[in-house]
Amino acid sequence: MKAVLAVAAVLLLAAPAQAEDRLDRAAHGATPLYVHPELGYLLSDADRAQILTALHDASLPFDVRIVVLPSLEADESGGRADRALWSIDDRLPKVPRLLIGVDQRSDFELVPARLDRDIDVPFDVQYGRDGQGIVPRLRTVLEVAAKARDGSAYYQPERPTGPLDPLPEDLPDRDHAEPGSSGWAGLIGAGVGGLFAGVLGWGLSVAIRWVRRA
Repeated sequence: MKAVLAVAAVLLLAAPAQAEDRLDRAAHGATPLYVHPELGYLLSDADRAQILTALHDASLPFDVRIVVLPSLEADESGGRADRALWSIDDRLPKVPRLLIGVDQRSDFELVPARLDRDIDVPFDVQYGRDGQGIVPRLRTVLEVAAKARDGSAYYQPERPTGPLDPLPEDLPDRDHAEPGSSGWAGLIGAGVGGLFAGVLGWGLSVAIRWVRRA
């Protein structure tokens, strides 16, 4: 029995540990570009070389990390790209930094950590609605960041600190989520059934008396 409990404990701890390890790998592998193996198909070797060239040509006066990482609800980000980027920033020296996340849908997430620049990227570029690929869109992001002036930010983005939404498997079953609904349904059904039975009985009694009189 003790052996079974020990194995169960290891399995329960394994998933969060693996999820945390992937953020560690992303943080230390983004030098400055990290591509998760599961999303390697999004960027060819030529694409990656173009991204590094564009970053070099932008000559940005702050640290930039580009992380191509699938969203995963099981890690400390809860499936939110901005939380994942902040978690990656936690694992790096605290310097002015722009973190750019690319998920499995090729959508971008930007986190300007300790940056006082208004990096306003068009919606179509951030979410790929203009039909362009990842490389030209990233080049646009870097151009916008280079043109933004220091001190132009209207506000500093706050790190999300609220509780994560529960995982789907942790949510209660629908039968238990609304314990009173089945009770009300039973009462209504019983009432309708009783009314129908009463009307039917009254109709039978009237018919019997009419037959007897005839």
